[in-house]
Amino acid sequence: MKHATIEDFDTIKNIFKGYRDIFPYLRFDSLKNKVEEGKVIYDSGVVITYNRYKRNQKLGDTQAKKGDIVIQEIVKEENGNSVDVFNRFADFVQSDIWLTVRRDNQKAKRFYEKVNMKVVGEVVWSKGTLMGDVYKYSILTNN
Repeated sequence: MKHATIEDFDTIKNIFKGYRDIFPYLRFDSLKNKVEEGKVIYDSGVVITYNRYKRNQKLGDTQAKKGDIVIQEIVKEENGNSVDVFNRFADFVQSDIWLTVRRDNQKAKRFYEKVNMKVVGEVVWSKGTLMGDVYKYSILTNN
């Protein structure tokens, strides 16, 4: 598993530019900070931004535990192998992995189900106008 370095930043930034419709909120200064903090994986054409919870954390109508991982974004270059990278990421972090996704993002949801993530709750954004699902990859179930 390879963490991104500052030398990777321009490449990662360009990958995200291809996903502006999915991640319109993403600020590149914030992304650069995540790279510098060691919270970005860049491996085999796949980018995963993540964080480890420092306390129990509510995600929509469910709750993650202290020490669990939350994936904030996952994107890939055209030929990136996201299934392989996700599986190696899960082995690397050795924790339950959480994420939220817009309910209408069927492509992403098919991927999450392919890597054995399960819908465990729902989340609402934009003052109740945008529905989403909470997914969890359980380390105990998948090992």
